[in-house]
Amino acid sequence: MAARVAAKTGSGDARAAKGGGSVAAIGPELAQAVVVGLWASGFVVTKAAFAEVTPLAFVFVRFALMTLLAFAVLFVRRRGAARGVRRADLGRFAAAGLSGYTLYQIGYALGLERTSAFSSSLLIAMVPIFTVLILAGIGEPTPFRGWLGLGLAAVGVLVFLLDKRGDGGTLLGDALSLGAALAFAVYGIVNRPLVAAYPPETQTAYALLLGSLPLLAIGTPAALAQDWGDVSAAAWGGIAYMVVLPSYVAYMLWNWAIARRGAAAATGSGLLVPVLSGGLSAVALGEGFGPAKVLGAALVLAGLVLSRTGRRAPHAAGDEP
Repeated sequence: MAARVAAKTGSGDARAAKGGGSVAAIGPELAQAVVVGLWASGFVVTKAAFAEVTPLAFVFVRFALMTLLAFAVLFVRRRGAARGVRRADLGRFAAAGLSGYTLYQIGYALGLERTSAFSSSLLIAMVPIFTVLILAGIGEPTPFRGWLGLGLAAVGVLVFLLDKRGDGGTLLGDALSLGAALAFAVYGIVNRPLVAAYPPETQTAYALLLGSLPLLAIGTPAALAQDWGDVSAAAWGGIAYMVVLPSYVAYMLWNWAIARRGAAAATGSGLLVPVLSGGLSAVALGEGFGPAKVLGAALVLAGLVLSRTGRRAPHAAGDEP
């Protein structure tokens, strides 16, 4: 009897382990799919919110709330453990905050205000291309495939932008979006030693704090001028969505997936962000796509695939909006 019970228990445990293994096998892919959806939707949600809230006022409220959230999470998750940073690392934290939050968000918000959600998401996806250039500039070898991808993506951007010639406002928005991509590429490289040395909650909270302080100073006049009483519940919902989901939830899932699949495999799914963002913007915002824009976007995505294939990503920078 005991033997039969043990056998049944053992087979049950085996089935449970098999089921758990199946979940573990597909879990990272599901996590990446959720992250791609959250990041892609972020461009559309933010663009819609700009109809009621000015970009810098939006950034002010978002980052004031995000900073509070970051330190609340740090306090809860690191209770009883060291939550501070070494004085020697403050300069690098400041550089990470300035590039990854201050400059990136100014380029992202002001660029998105002046161009389409699809254009913004596609051009910000150029982060790996700028990363290749920066790493080459500091002496890190770049394979031929990386340079080939860089050239193809550059041609794609040129074709994409030629479709908008004569529209100075849109071209300025595209230039700001490219500037945001460059800033985030710098952040990915500057951030590497910090990610290795500190827990995610600590690194995120202090880089966010040092990057948010200039943003809050820049955004204060716009926040004071904004008529918050006329902001709809839908716009407030968009702000709340952008504070929590594409930022904290997405990054937790992204880092979890990278830990199980590796950075190179995980970051490849980031190429789907502009594709999905383009579809969502067409449905939700009525954005159209001409043949030249589609061709340019296809060349950019092909260049990104080449630049990422066979190269280990320096940091899980992703395409965070």
